[in-house]
Amino acid sequence: MILALVSVVAFVSAATAHASLPAASQQASPQNHAKIKLIAERDSLSAGRTLWVGVLFSLDSGWHIYWENPGDSGEPPKIRWELPQGFQAGATRWPRPARLGSGSVIDYGYEGQVLLMAPLRIPAALMAGAPATIGADVKYLVCREICIPGKSQLTLVIPAAKGPSSHFSQWRELFERTRAQLPKTAPRGRGVSAQSQAGNFILKVRGAAAPHDVAFFPLDADVIQNSAPQMLASTGAGFQLTLRKSDQLMKPVAALRGVLVLDGTKAYEISAPIAPR
Repeated sequence: MILALVSVVAFVSAATAHASLPAASQQASPQNHAKIKLIAERDSLSAGRTLWVGVLFSLDSGWHIYWENPGDSGEPPKIRWELPQGFQAGATRWPRPARLGSGSVIDYGYEGQVLLMAPLRIPAALMAGAPATIGADVKYLVCREICIPGKSQLTLVIPAAKGPSSHFSQWRELFERTRAQLPKTAPRGRGVSAQSQAGNFILKVRGAAAPHDVAFFPLDADVIQNSAPQMLASTGAGFQLTLRKSDQLMKPVAALRGVLVLDGTKAYEISAPIAPR
């Protein structure tokens, strides 16, 4: 009887404690399937310089968030920066995405851990030693068979450096790894172009040997059929990729804009003008 009473008291106490948790703690529960953190590459601010900051997503196994073009469903995370006066945030940098899903529905996004980073320009008039509060209002979808909307208000307080330089934070290696995953400008001599056929686009790359695997991720929605196979072929001057047109494509397209990923590791931003038939 005494043991039963103790068990009931413990259960009630645990339930009461959970109900009284602040909202931020409840948002970090496993049911949300995503843990989100605002991080910076350096642990202090240097006046007039650029500081890289980012929103770090750590996702439960099997769950994902979306790239800037989500593919057949979903929507990408939206980050609204809340900065002190004089600070300016640059555009979000998107690492190379992966194809997610199977069958007739293919999405573009990220699993596991991903950092969406952005450059933060610090004003030259920053007062030495004074801390600055960086805020980010983040809205996102985390998905598996279903999608769950999430919203987080993140803050990070960073002191100003007392000297001309600042030290790297514990997150430097993660920022470096993420930089290696950012799409680069295609090397000179590797021209890209495209042709429009009846039901396909032919994306051509000159000046490079055909890799073992190529994937094209379009920046514009409803241009290619995301779920269709992308057929790779070697040419005398390089290689080409056959991309099926989207059933939703209703008007001519001037260029194929997107990211070309070679062998799953090298990613390049491209804008291939489409030649008339």
